[in-house]
Amino acid sequence: MTEQPLPRVAVVYADGSVGPGTVLADAKGLCEVFFVCDTAKPGVAPLLRGLRRRATVCDITGLGPDEAAAAVRAEAPEAIVTFSEYCLGLTSELAERLGLPYHGAETTRLLTDKLAQRAALAAAGVDATGCRLADSPERVLEAAAELGYPVVVKPRTGAGSRNTVRLDSAEQAARELPAVMSGDVGQDRVFVVEECLVGDPSAAGEGWGDYVSVEGLVYRGEVLASCVSGKLPLAEPFRETGFFLPSTLPPALADEVKELAAAAVRALGIRDSVTHTEVKLTPSGPRIIEVNGRVGGHVVDLLPRASQDSLVRFALDLALGRRPAAPSFDFSGVTFEWVLLPPVEARELTALDGVDEVRALDGITAVDVLARPGQAVDWRIGNQMLGLVHGHAPDHTGLRHLVDRVARTFVAGYRTGV
Repeated sequence: MTEQPLPRVAVVYADGSVGPGTVLADAKGLCEVFFVCDTAKPGVAPLLRGLRRRATVCDITGLGPDEAAAAVRAEAPEAIVTFSEYCLGLTSELAERLGLPYHGAETTRLLTDKLAQRAALAAAGVDATGCRLADSPERVLEAAAELGYPVVVKPRTGAGSRNTVRLDSAEQAARELPAVMSGDVGQDRVFVVEECLVGDPSAAGEGWGDYVSVEGLVYRGEVLASCVSGKLPLAEPFRETGFFLPSTLPPALADEVKELAAAAVRALGIRDSVTHTEVKLTPSGPRIIEVNGRVGGHVVDLLPRASQDSLVRFALDLALGRRPAAPSFDFSGVTFEWVLLPPVEARELTALDGVDEVRALDGITAVDVLARPGQAVDWRIGNQMLGLVHGHAPDHTGLRHLVDRVARTFVAGYRTGV
Protein backbone atom coordinates (compact mmCIF):
# COMPACT_ATOMS: atom_id res chain seq x y z
CA MET A 1 0.00 0.00 0.00
CA THR A 2 1.41 3.37 -1.04
CA GLU A 3 2.02 5.71 1.86
CA GLN A 4 0.09 8.94 1.52
CA PRO A 5 2.23 12.10 1.48
CA LEU A 6 1.85 14.43 4.41
CA PRO A 7 -0.09 17.66 3.81
CA ARG A 8 2.03 20.77 3.30
CA VAL A 9 1.58 23.74 5.63
CA ALA A 10 2.91 27.24 4.98
CA VAL A 11 4.32 28.77 8.17
CA VAL A 12 4.70 32.54 7.80
CA TYR A 13 7.77 33.24 9.89
CA ALA A 14 9.13 36.16 11.93
CA ASP A 15 10.04 36.79 15.57
CA GLY A 16 7.31 35.26 17.65
CA SER A 17 6.32 32.62 20.14
CA VAL A 18 7.86 29.63 18.32
CA GLY A 19 11.22 29.14 16.63
CA PRO A 20 11.72 27.14 13.42
CA GLY A 21 13.32 24.21 15.24
CA THR A 22 10.27 23.69 17.44
CA VAL A 23 7.93 23.96 14.46
CA LEU A 24 9.89 21.36 12.49
CA ALA A 25 10.15 18.98 15.46
CA ASP A 26 6.48 19.22 16.42
CA ALA A 27 5.29 18.85 12.81
CA LYS A 28 6.94 15.43 12.40
CA GLY A 29 4.43 12.80 11.34
CA LEU A 30 1.66 15.40 11.13
CA CYS A 31 2.52 17.58 8.15
CA GLU A 32 5.37 18.91 6.04
CA VAL A 33 6.04 22.57 6.73
CA PHE A 34 7.76 25.20 4.66
CA PHE A 35 8.54 28.72 5.81
CA VAL A 36 7.31 31.89 4.14
CA CYS A 37 9.82 34.66 4.84
CA ASP A 38 10.02 38.40 4.28
CA THR A 39 13.30 39.89 5.47
CA ALA A 40 11.49 43.15 6.26
CA LYS A 41 9.82 41.34 9.19
CA PRO A 42 11.56 41.31 12.60
CA GLY A 43 14.06 38.52 13.16
CA VAL A 44 13.96 37.03 9.67
CA ALA A 45 17.15 38.28 7.98
CA PRO A 46 19.63 36.91 10.57
CA LEU A 47 18.09 33.41 10.42
CA LEU A 48 17.36 33.07 6.73
CA ARG A 49 20.59 31.38 5.64
CA GLY A 50 20.45 28.80 8.43
CA LEU A 51 16.74 28.24 7.87
CA ARG A 52 17.35 27.38 4.21
CA ARG A 53 19.65 24.56 5.33
CA ARG A 54 16.93 23.03 7.50
CA ALA A 55 13.74 23.46 5.51
CA THR A 56 12.12 24.74 2.35
CA VAL A 57 11.91 28.53 2.34
CA CYS A 58 9.59 30.61 0.18
CA ASP A 59 11.22 34.05 0.14
CA ILE A 60 8.66 36.77 -0.64
CA THR A 61 10.90 39.72 0.21
CA GLY A 62 10.03 42.73 -1.96
CA LEU A 63 7.10 41.02 -3.69
CA GLY A 64 3.69 42.61 -4.08
CA PRO A 65 0.58 40.86 -2.69
CA ASP A 66 -0.27 38.94 -5.87
CA GLU A 67 3.34 37.95 -6.54
CA ALA A 68 3.78 36.79 -2.95
CA ALA A 69 0.62 34.69 -3.14
CA ALA A 70 1.79 33.15 -6.42
CA ALA A 71 5.14 32.24 -4.87
CA VAL A 72 3.45 30.55 -1.93
CA ARG A 73 0.91 28.83 -4.20
CA ALA A 74 3.76 27.23 -6.13
CA GLU A 75 4.67 25.31 -2.96
CA ALA A 76 1.17 23.73 -2.93
CA PRO A 77 0.17 24.37 0.68
CA GLU A 78 -3.01 22.87 2.10
CA ALA A 79 -2.97 25.21 5.09
CA ILE A 80 -1.30 28.36 6.36
CA VAL A 81 -0.48 29.60 9.86
CA THR A 82 1.83 31.94 11.73
CA PHE A 83 3.26 32.01 15.23
CA SER A 84 4.28 35.66 14.99
CA GLU A 85 2.21 38.69 15.95
CA TYR A 86 4.09 40.62 13.27
CA CYS A 87 2.74 38.29 10.55
CA LEU A 88 -0.97 38.02 11.38
CA GLY A 89 -1.94 40.56 8.73
CA LEU A 90 0.32 39.08 6.05
CA THR A 91 -0.90 35.56 6.80
CA SER A 92 -4.53 36.66 6.55
CA GLU A 93 -3.88 38.37 3.20
CA LEU A 94 -2.08 35.32 1.80
CA ALA A 95 -4.79 32.97 3.05
CA GLU A 96 -7.49 35.01 1.33
CA ARG A 97 -5.63 35.02 -1.99
CA LEU A 98 -4.85 31.31 -1.74
CA GLY A 99 -8.34 30.28 -0.66
CA LEU A 100 -7.04 28.77 2.58
CA PRO A 101 -8.74 29.02 5.98
CA TYR A 102 -7.30 31.48 8.49
CA HIS A 103 -8.49 34.50 10.45
CA GLY A 104 -10.58 36.63 8.11
CA ALA A 105 -9.68 40.23 7.42
CA GLU A 106 -12.07 41.65 10.04
CA THR A 107 -11.02 39.20 12.75
CA THR A 108 -7.38 39.95 11.98
CA ARG A 109 -8.07 43.67 12.34
CA LEU A 110 -9.66 43.06 15.74
CA LEU A 111 -6.72 40.92 16.83
CA THR A 112 -4.04 43.42 15.80
CA ASP A 113 -5.66 46.78 16.58
CA LYS A 114 -6.03 47.26 20.33
CA LEU A 115 -8.56 50.09 19.97
CA ALA A 116 -10.75 48.04 17.62
CA GLN A 117 -10.52 45.00 19.89
CA ARG A 118 -11.67 47.00 22.92
CA ALA A 119 -14.61 48.36 20.91
CA ALA A 120 -15.62 44.89 19.71
CA LEU A 121 -15.50 43.39 23.20
CA ALA A 122 -17.59 46.26 24.56
CA ALA A 123 -20.14 45.99 21.74
CA ALA A 124 -20.55 42.27 22.45
CA GLY A 125 -21.07 42.92 26.16
CA VAL A 126 -17.98 40.89 27.06
CA ASP A 127 -15.80 43.58 28.65
CA ALA A 128 -15.97 47.36 28.66
CA THR A 129 -12.63 49.03 29.34
CA GLY A 130 -12.22 52.70 28.53
CA CYS A 131 -9.84 53.21 25.62
CA ARG A 132 -8.78 56.24 23.57
CA LEU A 133 -6.43 56.86 20.65
CA ALA A 134 -3.41 59.17 21.03
CA ASP A 135 -0.62 60.16 18.64
CA SER A 136 1.15 62.70 20.84
CA PRO A 137 1.88 63.33 24.53
CA GLU A 138 -0.74 66.09 24.47
CA ARG A 139 -3.41 63.67 23.24
CA VAL A 140 -2.39 61.18 25.93
CA LEU A 141 -2.94 63.84 28.58
CA GLU A 142 -6.37 64.66 27.13
CA ALA A 143 -7.36 60.98 27.09
CA ALA A 144 -6.09 60.43 30.63
CA ALA A 145 -8.13 63.39 31.84
CA GLU A 146 -11.23 61.83 30.25
CA LEU A 147 -10.64 58.33 31.61
CA GLY A 148 -9.15 59.32 34.96
CA TYR A 149 -5.80 58.20 36.34
CA PRO A 150 -4.30 55.64 36.49
CA VAL A 151 -4.11 54.80 32.80
CA VAL A 152 -2.02 52.47 30.66
CA VAL A 153 -0.36 53.76 27.49
CA LYS A 154 0.74 51.24 24.87
CA PRO A 155 1.17 51.01 21.09
CA ARG A 156 -2.00 50.54 19.07
CA THR A 157 -0.35 47.49 17.48
CA GLY A 158 2.49 45.35 18.73
CA ALA A 159 3.49 42.65 21.19
CA GLY A 160 5.74 41.87 24.13
CA SER A 161 4.77 44.86 26.33
CA ARG A 162 6.94 47.12 24.20
CA ASN A 163 6.66 50.84 25.06
CA THR A 164 3.96 50.11 27.62
CA VAL A 165 3.72 52.26 30.73
CA ARG A 166 1.31 52.98 33.58
CA LEU A 167 0.71 56.66 34.32
CA ASP A 168 -0.62 57.76 37.69
CA SER A 169 -0.50 61.52 37.17
CA ALA A 170 -0.03 64.27 34.61
CA GLU A 171 3.35 65.02 36.17
CA GLN A 172 4.54 61.47 35.57
CA ALA A 173 3.20 61.62 32.02
CA ALA A 174 5.22 64.75 31.31
CA ARG A 175 8.39 62.99 32.53
CA GLU A 176 7.98 59.62 30.83
CA LEU A 177 5.95 60.04 27.64
CA PRO A 178 8.67 61.66 25.50
CA ALA A 179 10.87 58.56 25.79
CA VAL A 180 7.99 56.14 25.27
CA MET A 181 6.55 57.97 22.24
CA SER A 182 9.86 58.96 20.64
CA GLY A 183 9.82 56.13 18.11
CA ASP A 184 13.34 55.12 19.18
CA VAL A 185 12.15 51.61 20.09
CA GLY A 186 9.79 49.85 17.69
CA GLN A 187 8.94 52.97 15.66
CA ASP A 188 5.62 53.20 17.47
CA ARG A 189 3.78 56.41 16.56
CA VAL A 190 0.14 55.76 17.46
CA PHE A 191 -0.84 54.65 20.95
CA VAL A 192 -3.92 53.73 22.92
CA VAL A 193 -4.66 55.09 26.38
CA GLU A 194 -6.63 52.61 28.46
CA GLU A 195 -8.34 52.61 31.81
CA CYS A 196 -5.88 50.83 34.11
CA LEU A 197 -7.22 47.52 35.37
CA VAL A 198 -6.11 47.39 38.99
CA GLY A 199 -5.41 43.86 40.17
CA ASP A 200 -6.56 41.99 43.25
CA PRO A 201 -3.38 40.60 44.86
CA SER A 202 -5.39 38.01 46.77
CA ALA A 203 -7.05 36.43 43.72
CA ALA A 204 -4.16 34.16 42.72
CA GLY A 205 -2.67 34.23 46.20
CA GLU A 206 -0.08 36.38 47.91
CA GLY A 207 3.19 36.60 46.04
CA TRP A 208 1.79 35.60 42.65
CA GLY A 209 0.92 37.76 39.66
CA ASP A 210 -2.51 39.40 39.58
CA TYR A 211 -3.12 38.25 36.03
CA VAL A 212 -3.17 34.95 34.11
CA SER A 213 -3.38 33.74 30.54
CA VAL A 214 -5.80 31.30 28.98
CA GLU A 215 -4.57 29.01 26.21
CA GLY A 216 -7.54 27.91 24.12
CA LEU A 217 -8.18 25.53 21.23
CA VAL A 218 -10.87 26.91 18.94
CA TYR A 219 -12.43 24.63 16.32
CA ARG A 220 -15.16 25.97 14.04
CA GLY A 221 -15.82 28.76 16.49
CA GLU A 222 -16.14 26.51 19.53
CA VAL A 223 -13.58 26.55 22.34
CA LEU A 224 -12.87 22.84 22.71
CA ALA A 225 -10.49 23.10 25.65
CA SER A 226 -8.47 25.63 27.59
CA CYS A 227 -6.03 25.84 30.44
CA VAL A 228 -4.96 28.69 32.71
CA SER A 229 -1.29 29.65 33.03
CA GLY A 230 -0.09 31.36 36.19
CA LYS A 231 2.27 34.34 36.31
CA LEU A 232 4.88 35.75 38.63
CA PRO A 233 4.42 39.42 39.61
CA LEU A 234 5.15 41.98 36.90
CA ALA A 235 8.31 44.07 36.88
CA GLU A 236 7.90 47.79 36.32
CA PRO A 237 6.23 49.06 34.28
CA PHE A 238 4.52 46.03 32.64
CA ARG A 239 7.18 43.40 32.04
CA GLU A 240 6.64 39.70 32.63
CA THR A 241 9.02 37.95 35.03
CA GLY A 242 7.82 34.37 34.97
CA PHE A 243 5.21 31.82 33.96
CA PHE A 244 4.05 28.51 35.37
CA LEU A 245 1.64 25.62 34.95
CA PRO A 246 -0.72 24.94 36.58
CA SER A 247 -1.95 28.26 37.96
CA THR A 248 -2.80 28.85 41.61
CA LEU A 249 -6.42 29.85 40.89
CA PRO A 250 -9.17 28.03 42.79
CA PRO A 251 -11.39 25.97 40.43
CA ALA A 252 -14.38 28.33 40.51
CA LEU A 253 -12.25 31.36 39.58
CA ALA A 254 -10.39 29.38 36.92
CA ASP A 255 -13.73 28.44 35.33
CA GLU A 256 -14.85 32.08 35.41
CA VAL A 257 -11.61 33.14 33.70
CA LYS A 258 -12.03 30.46 31.01
CA GLU A 259 -15.64 31.47 30.35
CA LEU A 260 -14.63 35.12 29.95
CA ALA A 261 -11.84 34.17 27.53
CA ALA A 262 -14.22 32.00 25.49
CA ALA A 263 -16.74 34.84 25.25
CA ALA A 264 -13.99 37.18 24.03
CA VAL A 265 -12.89 34.66 21.39
CA ARG A 266 -16.46 34.43 20.09
CA ALA A 267 -16.84 38.21 20.05
CA LEU A 268 -13.81 38.55 17.78
CA GLY A 269 -15.01 35.91 15.32
CA ILE A 270 -12.13 33.46 15.79
CA ARG A 271 -12.92 30.18 14.06
CA ASP A 272 -10.00 27.72 13.97
CA SER A 273 -6.96 28.65 16.00
CA VAL A 274 -4.98 28.33 19.17
CA THR A 275 -5.59 31.49 21.21
CA HIS A 276 -3.72 33.23 24.00
CA THR A 277 -5.92 35.50 26.13
CA GLU A 278 -4.49 37.59 28.96
CA VAL A 279 -6.84 38.22 31.88
CA LYS A 280 -6.47 40.63 34.81
CA LEU A 281 -7.75 39.47 38.19
CA THR A 282 -9.50 42.50 39.68
CA PRO A 283 -11.55 42.98 42.87
CA SER A 284 -14.71 43.03 40.71
CA GLY A 285 -13.77 39.85 38.84
CA PRO A 286 -11.73 38.82 35.79
CA ARG A 287 -11.24 41.40 33.02
CA ILE A 288 -9.77 41.06 29.54
CA ILE A 289 -6.30 42.52 29.00
CA GLU A 290 -5.88 41.29 25.44
CA VAL A 291 -6.85 38.46 23.07
CA ASN A 292 -4.21 37.03 20.74
CA GLY A 293 -5.11 34.85 17.77
CA ARG A 294 -1.95 32.77 17.96
CA VAL A 295 0.09 30.57 20.27
CA GLY A 296 1.37 32.48 23.29
CA GLY A 297 5.04 32.90 24.05
CA HIS A 298 6.66 30.87 26.88
CA VAL A 299 3.59 28.70 27.45
CA VAL A 300 4.38 27.02 24.13
CA ASP A 301 7.57 25.74 25.81
CA LEU A 302 5.99 25.15 29.21
CA LEU A 303 3.08 22.98 28.12
CA PRO A 304 5.04 20.09 26.53
CA ARG A 305 7.24 19.89 29.64
CA ALA A 306 4.26 20.09 31.98
CA SER A 307 1.79 17.75 30.27
CA GLN A 308 3.23 16.43 26.96
CA ASP A 309 0.68 18.51 25.03
CA SER A 310 1.97 20.57 22.08
CA LEU A 311 0.32 23.87 21.20
CA VAL A 312 2.25 23.83 17.91
CA ARG A 313 0.71 20.51 16.88
CA PHE A 314 -2.72 21.75 17.94
CA ALA A 315 -2.22 24.89 15.82
CA LEU A 316 -1.12 22.86 12.78
CA ASP A 317 -4.08 20.49 13.15
CA LEU A 318 -6.49 23.42 13.36
CA ALA A 319 -4.90 25.10 10.33
CA LEU A 320 -5.51 21.87 8.39
CA GLY A 321 -9.18 21.94 9.40
CA ARG A 322 -8.82 18.98 11.73
CA ARG A 323 -10.39 18.66 15.14
CA PRO A 324 -7.36 18.18 17.40
CA ALA A 325 -7.12 15.30 19.83
CA ALA A 326 -8.29 16.25 23.29
CA PRO A 327 -5.41 17.69 25.33
CA SER A 328 -4.65 16.14 28.67
CA PHE A 329 -3.76 19.36 30.55
CA ASP A 330 -2.71 16.89 33.25
CA PHE A 331 0.02 18.48 35.35
CA SER A 332 2.32 16.76 37.82
CA GLY A 333 3.99 19.32 40.05
CA VAL A 334 4.66 22.83 38.74
CA THR A 335 6.64 23.63 35.60
CA PHE A 336 7.96 27.17 35.24
CA GLU A 337 10.11 29.69 33.44
CA TRP A 338 11.76 32.62 35.27
CA VAL A 339 13.01 35.69 33.43
CA LEU A 340 15.97 37.91 34.28
CA LEU A 341 15.12 41.48 33.27
CA PRO A 342 17.15 44.69 33.51
CA PRO A 343 15.86 47.40 35.86
CA VAL A 344 14.19 50.42 34.27
CA GLU A 345 17.18 52.67 34.92
CA ALA A 346 19.71 50.28 33.28
CA ARG A 347 21.34 51.22 29.98
CA GLU A 348 24.04 48.55 29.63
CA LEU A 349 24.71 45.11 31.08
CA THR A 350 28.16 45.17 32.70
CA ALA A 351 28.26 41.80 34.48
CA LEU A 352 26.28 38.58 34.70
CA ASP A 353 27.38 36.15 37.40
CA GLY A 354 25.91 33.12 39.12
CA VAL A 355 24.90 31.23 35.97
CA ASP A 356 26.64 27.98 36.93
CA GLU A 357 25.31 28.23 40.47
CA VAL A 358 21.74 28.60 39.17
CA ARG A 359 22.21 25.60 36.87
CA ALA A 360 23.30 23.55 39.89
CA LEU A 361 20.14 24.26 41.90
CA ASP A 362 17.87 21.28 42.47
CA GLY A 363 14.82 21.61 40.20
CA ILE A 364 16.50 23.69 37.50
CA THR A 365 16.44 21.93 34.13
CA ALA A 366 18.09 24.57 31.92
CA VAL A 367 19.45 28.11 31.93
CA ASP A 368 19.54 30.19 28.75
CA VAL A 369 21.95 33.14 28.83
CA LEU A 370 20.54 35.66 26.37
CA ALA A 371 22.87 38.64 26.87
CA ARG A 372 26.54 39.36 27.43
CA PRO A 373 28.31 42.16 29.30
CA GLY A 374 28.57 45.21 27.08
CA GLN A 375 25.11 44.75 25.59
CA ALA A 376 22.78 47.75 25.59
CA VAL A 377 19.51 47.27 27.47
CA ASP A 378 16.28 49.25 27.36
CA TRP A 379 13.11 48.58 29.37
CA ARG A 380 11.01 49.99 26.51
CA ILE A 381 11.69 46.83 24.49
CA GLY A 382 9.38 45.09 26.98
CA ASN A 383 10.37 41.45 26.66
CA GLN A 384 14.14 41.99 26.47
CA MET A 385 15.34 39.00 28.48
CA LEU A 386 18.89 38.71 29.78
CA GLY A 387 18.38 35.16 30.99
CA LEU A 388 15.68 32.51 31.00
CA VAL A 389 15.58 29.78 33.64
CA HIS A 390 13.56 26.59 33.15
CA GLY A 391 12.59 24.37 36.04
CA HIS A 392 10.16 22.16 37.90
CA ALA A 393 8.97 22.17 41.50
CA PRO A 394 6.84 19.65 43.39
CA ASP A 395 4.19 22.27 44.23
CA HIS A 396 3.59 26.02 44.32
CA THR A 397 5.30 26.41 47.69
CA GLY A 398 8.37 24.73 46.23
CA LEU A 399 8.16 27.03 43.21
CA ARG A 400 8.13 30.11 45.43
CA HIS A 401 11.24 28.96 47.30
CA LEU A 402 13.07 27.99 44.11
CA VAL A 403 12.47 31.23 42.21
CA ASP A 404 13.53 33.17 45.31
CA ARG A 405 16.84 31.27 45.29
CA VAL A 406 17.27 31.84 41.56
CA ALA A 407 16.69 35.58 41.98
CA ARG A 408 19.26 35.75 44.78
CA THR A 409 21.83 33.67 42.90
CA PHE A 410 21.77 35.49 39.55
CA VAL A 411 23.87 38.64 40.02
CA ALA A 412 23.80 41.21 37.22
CA GLY A 413 25.59 44.55 37.02
CA TYR A 414 24.45 47.53 35.00
CA ARG A 415 25.48 50.94 33.82
CA THR A 416 22.63 53.34 34.51
CA GLY A 417 21.75 56.84 33.38
CA VAL A 418 21.28 58.46 30.00
